[in-house]
Amino acid sequence: MKKLLVSICTLLFILSAPLSAFEWGGILKNDTGISTPDFKDITFKQSNALSLWFRAPFGDSGFSLTGEGLYKYNFTASKAAKNFVNIADITLFKLAGKINAGSGDLTLNAGRFSVSDATGAVFAQSSDGLSLLYSLPVVKLGLYAGYTGLLNGLNVSMTSAPEKNNKVYNLAYPYVPLGLTIDLPSLFLNQNLTIQGYALFDCGSAKTNLYYANLVLAGPVTNSVFYNISTSLGSANFKNFMNYTGFTLYIFPSQQISLNAGLDYGSAQNGKLAAFTSASFKGAEAAGNIIPRLGFTYGTDALCIDAAAKFLMAWDGGKYAASGTELNAGLVYNIFSDLQLGFSANAFLDATKAKANRYSANLNLSLAF
Repeated sequence: MKKLLVSICTLLFILSAPLSAFEWGGILKNDTGISTPDFKDITFKQSNALSLWFRAPFGDSGFSLTGEGLYKYNFTASKAAKNFVNIADITLFKLAGKINAGSGDLTLNAGRFSVSDATGAVFAQSSDGLSLLYSLPVVKLGLYAGYTGLLNGLNVSMTSAPEKNNKVYNLAYPYVPLGLTIDLPSLFLNQNLTIQGYALFDCGSAKTNLYYANLVLAGPVTNSVFYNISTSLGSANFKNFMNYTGFTLYIFPSQQISLNAGLDYGSAQNGKLAAFTSASFKGAEAAGNIIPRLGFTYGTDALCIDAAAKFLMAWDGGKYAASGTELNAGLVYNIFSDLQLGFSANAFLDATKAKANRYSANLNLSLAF
């Protein structure tokens, strides 16, 4: 054990020796909320968190080391039960930089950082891994390889639950995500085409490997109107096929206001198609559903207000039927440059016979230092 500690300290010293312009800071967060199923019972939620971050450039090399760690607790209380969870996590730890390589630039990220596929419906979360992006004037080539089994499953968004039930740091479900991307940033009329292959190799007990081919087309319609069309054709162990398709139209009538409207579709178990399965909650939400959605955002330097609505239609045997409406509204106000206040309210109006309406509200306060 002593040899291990000495080795770690020596490695940290070697890494820190060439570092310059070291920066660090932190954030204190408070989150207080309530939720209720149709006002029949109330669950109280309380969470407080302390996160610390640092950034250390390696001189003039263009590379830097960045890290962030946190401690927080989540407390919930209702008539039925009380629950208290301690969470400690390293949410970010990466070496990043850019170098000239031939006629292009090579960007490298290595360590723990957030990563997302082009659609956001396959894999969108933190992961331990390596990403390479080679940028040329007419094309960008990207490669990603990672591993999720060392993440804290208590503090990461994954559709597959951890296989153990440890406290404070519970290892997440193990996948090996691999991604290959070809990005054509100006194919025609400033339109962007992304072609991507993604695979999630299952290292856990389920042994369900997932494979995806993604295609995204995005760009401007006018100076203030933009669109994004994405689709993902997937397969689980090459035994069946599934699909996610999304469309979003963005409108910017002024510098402060943005509007968006769109639709998400995720295949259900129907004929030759299987229910869409992925590691992303966006994909899980769309699975078996058609989801029209609307959004509004108003933002200034000190204030941001947003509102959104989703209308869920679920596959029910031989047809799609309305299953509910989700309404969200939020406000974030920067009281000072380092003090922020937030409030959000959410409602789910159940359109099925169960009438299981749900409501929640949260008050957030964060202080940066």
